[in-house]
Order: sequence, then structure tokens, then C-alpha cells
Amino acid sequence: MDIDHRVRSYACDAVFDCSPDRITAVSRFESGERHAVYKVSYLDPVGGTSDLVVRISTVDDARGCAQAEREATVLKKVQGFAAPLLYDFRCDSRWFAVPTMCMQFVPGQPRELVAAAAKDVERLGSVIGWVHGLATDDLVEWFPQTGSTAAYRDDRWEEIVRKLPSVRDPLPAPVQRRLKRALLVVNRSLESAQRRGSFRTDERLVLLHGDPGAGNILWDRKPVLIDWEYARLGDPADEVAYIFGQHGLTAPQRKAFWRGYRRSRNPQQHLQDVVDRVGWWEPVTLLGSALWWVERWSRRDDADAAGRVDPSAPRACSYYLDRVIHRLDRFDELFTGAPGAKVL
Repeated sequence: MDIDHRVRSYACDAVFDCSPDRITAVSRFESGERHAVYKVSYLDPVGGTSDLVVRISTVDDARGCAQAEREATVLKKVQGFAAPLLYDFRCDSRWFAVPTMCMQFVPGQPRELVAAAAKDVERLGSVIGWVHGLATDDLVEWFPQTGSTAAYRDDRWEEIVRKLPSVRDPLPAPVQRRLKRALLVVNRSLESAQRRGSFRTDERLVLLHGDPGAGNILWDRKPVLIDWEYARLGDPADEVAYIFGQHGLTAPQRKAFWRGYRRSRNPQQHLQDVVDRVGWWEPVTLLGSALWWVERWSRRDDADAAGRVDPSAPRACSYYLDRVIHRLDRFDELFTGAPGAKVL
């Protein structure tokens, strides 16, 4: 049974009892680092054409199943407002021996946020604020290592440092030097962060999307977040800083984001602390993202050297290296006049 027929059969079983013949088209999206993602068009009961999405993991292990199950749980909580509707999830089935999801097709397109109008950035701030304001008691079992914002900060820093072995030859020497210099800068800033009053609060950690990059935000009537596989409980300032730094938002755009965020987040009593912490988190998230892409570069380099395929790094090394350099450029801009993260 070829992949097209398996996608058709799974979609029919997941959403409605039908013959795969009712499906008029199956096409694969180009994006998807850890998944094969398909748009499925089908004839609905009244004769019209509707669409849905089938996402198939390329990772076949117990850890991948647990991560996908956690993502499905989060999707059920945020779907319909901040995310597509989840129709079906299975860790394995008679068509696929890997985690598979069937979900709503969102007709919007991703775009670079730095070129977005202030009103659109404000809408994104509202969606992110809504997610951060959700009650999370029902998610604790899925994210057991919860604690204070200070503990979360330290854990995230340790996670970033664990990626350092990927900074090795044959990664270009100038890139290695830039990464090590950025590491020293952030490491020094950790001491001042430990003294900040904004980190010594009684705030509870909130639900984070975990990766709100340009490719994971679809713009329809409002922004919709996709790919929640990195969702976690954490410091809201981490996610806001990620958005500001990854997208290179201007000062007016940051003001617009905070307007939307302030309007929808509840409770709001700790907002000024969040704003203060964003200033520390922004270079940290850029360094962490750069090292994540270095790790992908390293995996692809190892795969090329061994003459094998690594599903977690399907693109050429140059693709990953470009993303490393882009984030290092943003990191440097923060210390040479980039817009301040504290704009509120």
C-alpha cells in the first residue's frame, strides 16, 4: 500500500466512515523537519470540497510517541482559538507505525512578522497572552518538572549548555568563535539575573507554545499557532523574548504586541515582572536557537560522513548554517542598538 493510499485510508477512518474514493487530492507540504505533513481534500456530504491535514511523525520510538501524545493533549486545550482543531491522534495504527494526527486545515499562510502591520502584531500578542493565561492544573502530569521562574531559567540554561558539544569542526571557525563569545556574554548576565527581583516572584509557570517562529504562525482572520511539539510550562518572558528576537520586531511592533498581550492575559499583576525578564531572555533565546540549529547541522554532517539519512536533519548543512548565522547576527544587534525589549 503506497503512502498516498495510506494517508487516504487513515483520513477516512479518523474523520468519517467513508471510502478513500471520496478523497479528491493528497499533497505533501514542503515544510516539516520531524514530520511528513499532507493536505487532504475530500468531498463533503453536501457535495462541496473540504480540506484537512494529516501529520505523520518521522521518529519511530517510545519517546516520540510520548511527545506526540503530550502535544495532542495540549492541542485539545488550545484548539479552536490558538491552534487548529484536532480530529484524531494515534501513536500507531494499521496504516502508520508512528504517531499520526489528523487536524483542521487552516487556510492562512506564514509570513515574516517583521513586515507585519502593528494591528497584526497586536493580534498575535493577544493570542499569546490568552495561551499564557490558561489554567494549567490539568497539564502538570504531562510536564512534571515545574517550579519557580528562577528554577525554570536555570534549567533552560543547562539545556542550552548541553548543546555545546555540537560546536566543533568542521563548523567554520568564525562561527565557532561567535558562538563561544555569545556564550560568555550570556553566562556573565546569568549572575545579574539571579539578583533580579523580577525572577524572585511567586508566579506560576504558564503554558508556552515553545516555538512561535514564522513557519509556525498561520495568518487567517487571526494568527493561528501550529506545531505544538515543543509546548511546555515555563516563564512567559521566555516566549515573548523568543518572538521579539527571532522575528526582529521593531520598537513600534513590540508596543503593539504588548497592547494585545496586556488585554488578554489574566491575571495581569505580574506583567511588569514579565517585561523586565524579557530583557534578559532575548539574547538567551537567540543563543539557544542558534545552538539548536548547530545541533541539526552536526547531525546532518555526521549523516553525510557516514553515508546515511537522518530524518531529524533532512536538509543540506548550508541550510542549517544559514540559520545559525542569522541568529548570531540578531544576537549581535542586541548590543549595537537593536530596539529595546522593555518597550511596553
